[in-house]
Amino acid sequence: MYANALLAVLGAAVVRGQGAGEGFPPPSPQTLSTTLSGVLPVLPTVTPGPFAGVETEEGAIIDQGPANPSFEPVNGPATTQSSLPAATYQAVLPSTNFDDGTGSTITGAITISSNPSTPGVSIVVNFAGFPNAAAYGPFLYHIHEFAVPANGNCSATVGHLDPTDRGEYYPCNTADLASCQVGDLAGKFGKITQSPFIARFQDSFLSTNPSSPAFFGDKSIVIHSSNTTRLTCANFQKVSNSTGINGTSPAQPSQTVVPYNPGNAAGALTSFGAAGVFAAIAAFFL
Repeated sequence: MYANALLAVLGAAVVRGQGAGEGFPPPSPQTLSTTLSGVLPVLPTVTPGPFAGVETEEGAIIDQGPANPSFEPVNGPATTQSSLPAATYQAVLPSTNFDDGTGSTITGAITISSNPSTPGVSIVVNFAGFPNAAAYGPFLYHIHEFAVPANGNCSATVGHLDPTDRGEYYPCNTADLASCQVGDLAGKFGKITQSPFIARFQDSFLSTNPSSPAFFGDKSIVIHSSNTTRLTCANFQKVSNSTGINGTSPAQPSQTVVPYNPGNAAGALTSFGAAGVFAAIAAFFL
């Protein structure tokens, strides 16, 4: 719905966005006057309107609106994805962050698999190296609508994967995950408050079927600071035509995390090592 409008204003988003060495201090918030990333369930055509003066950073709302449990997406709730092909996709974060002004480099990977016998997908997250949580956290992570271009510009990924057109103004209602943005992983499963962050979730609404509006395999993962500044991003790539996670995953979201050690957050993954990342992911698959 928003593709043409988003691409039309993407140039502005890129100009105001962050890049290597340019994100500290972060740019001033923008006042929302047009939709940069599907932030709203409707275009803000009336001025003043319900969203006039809402501050955004790179097209994302900094301070979300109030909880609204009765709010439903424009296109209705997300649909449970079933009979998916066996497939595994992975996004590995680059060794250099898009915004390197925090003094830390976030590294790791997110792996998402589907099994024909189990609805939805299993998600394994293994990230580390987060900057100081008091200054920059808690951290957000989402699947974004577009892939990261060759130049690594995270702003070019635009907004969240949102086929139901919920928008970002009202926070995800965790009591009704079908009403949340399909790509809003932080909203559905919780923000990142620990480093390293190792977790496993079961999501009913993402798809490995390329013909589904909820397909994520040609999209990207983006990690944000608490004010939505884009810190790092990576594209999903298909790594297997089989599932790495069996069909015994719990029906409701579950997570396993390791304790947060703020004194070692910046170098956590450096000492953990890339091999450790994949070993941990493999352990989840067993």
